Amino acid sequence: MIYDCANLDMPLEVEADLCVIGSGAGGLTAATIAAEAGLRVVLLEAGSFVPPEAMMQREEEMIPQLLWDHGGRTTADRAVKIIQGRALGGSTVHNINLVKRVPQPVLRRWLEERGLEHLPMESWDAHYTEVERLLSVSVVPEARRNRHNRLLEAGCQALGWAGGGLSHNRTGCIGSGFCELGCAYDAKNNAPKVFLPRAVHAGARVLTHVQAVRVRHAHGAATGVDALALDPVTRQPRGRVTVRAPRVCVAASATGTPAILLRSDIPDPGGETGRHLRVHPALVAAGEFADRVGATQGIPQTYECTEHLDFEREGLGTRSWILPAFAHPVGTATLMPGIGAAHRTLMQRYDHLAVFTSMLHDRTAGVVEPKGDLGLSIDYWPDAEDRRELLFGLKACARLLFAAGAQKVYIPTAEPLTLESQSDLPRLDALRLTRGSMDVTAVHPMGSVPMGDDPTVAAVDSRGAHHHLRGLWVADGSLFPSSIGVPPQLSIYAMGLHVGRAIVAARG
Repeated sequence: MIYDCANLDMPLEVEADLCVIGSGAGGLTAATIAAEAGLRVVLLEAGSFVPPEAMMQREEEMIPQLLWDHGGRTTADRAVKIIQGRALGGSTVHNINLVKRVPQPVLRRWLEERGLEHLPMESWDAHYTEVERLLSVSVVPEARRNRHNRLLEAGCQALGWAGGGLSHNRTGCIGSGFCELGCAYDAKNNAPKVFLPRAVHAGARVLTHVQAVRVRHAHGAATGVDALALDPVTRQPRGRVTVRAPRVCVAASATGTPAILLRSDIPDPGGETGRHLRVHPALVAAGEFADRVGATQGIPQTYECTEHLDFEREGLGTRSWILPAFAHPVGTATLMPGIGAAHRTLMQRYDHLAVFTSMLHDRTAGVVEPKGDLGLSIDYWPDAEDRRELLFGLKACARLLFAAGAQKVYIPTAEPLTLESQSDLPRLDALRLTRGSMDVTAVHPMGSVPMGDDPTVAAVDSRGAHHHLRGLWVADGSLFPSSIGVPPQLSIYAMGLHVGRAIVAARG
């Protein structure tokens, strides 16, 4: 059953065998596994339940509903925008449905450096195979590539760069192009569609508009969760919710999870909790074409450029993953250079624009800290090496746009930069990435509570079990020991299966 805490009498007390915090790919999957094994499960979600019929495809309506901080979450200094889902289903509701496994070189490095005895290579493969079946993962047919993606393909072919088609977890997609605002056609095989019915059928109780504040614990063991019910409009507390449970699984995202653990004063002798955040920061370049591009129509991302993404080599130009990345009108307007009439003239060419983004397989370790009972603070700015790679990727995007036939390329710097032809590309060599000089956006936070089997270093082991508090588990992208350089949703689902089964196995 799904209960809206905005409508329940407060204070509220609930008893369960397991309380899961967060309903994204990790939390809802783990909750489903535990409920189907017979555990009494309570699942807490800070956001709303937004079914497909409520997704009206308007930016000003859907972005505030589906994203944390109404889509305005940033680092503490506002230098990096962090896009994170806040709804029943987490980021699986608004994401673009790209599906990739963690590259083998990254997994091998994790095994060498972190142990991970409960996650050998064969376990990863088995989890991925199962999740891909559950999500109906398939390669996007070449015929479904819209012109936007074909322009990236054309740029790769013209430059002789490596690229290829992508896989996704959609069925029945009509190509409306509104994926980021939620799918009104229910074509996304996301957490609410695939796992929520199973969890509810198995008896899990799902509570929306309730945000976890602290994990309750005593004598070295978890005893439940203190939470606050929220007003759905103001998002201010309206009452206390107490969950009494001998098992707690925190799956509140790579920002929310460390904030809750730190606020709860959970022991962590190694001090890693909240100290190793990666986010895949990205820069964009926009190209104007003579013919209509129509980037908002069709499946948004079906082709990738991997020329500058190499998980086994080092050096400049080996950590940049390039994709089409278009925005709806309001989002585009915030990125395009100019003001007044000049800006209006550019926006009148909206349908002739293509936008490529270079996403960084980052090494910078950011910091997450709690801020009051419900907030958090993120400190992240790419280090010098990562900034060089980001600028390299930006220049590669501009090269690809010109190679695909762009008449002009726009770089959304603080002082707008317009490149009239390929001969202007050297102007990008003078760019310096400083706070506020360019819009840096991140959509893949991960790695803030990295798993490892040495309790003197890691807070959580390779089952997702906390080393230093019995009955406490983590099941989201926080567990990744590093950036993965590919979309994380498939791996977070895999962690949900893995941790959910570990919780069941450990119940005694």
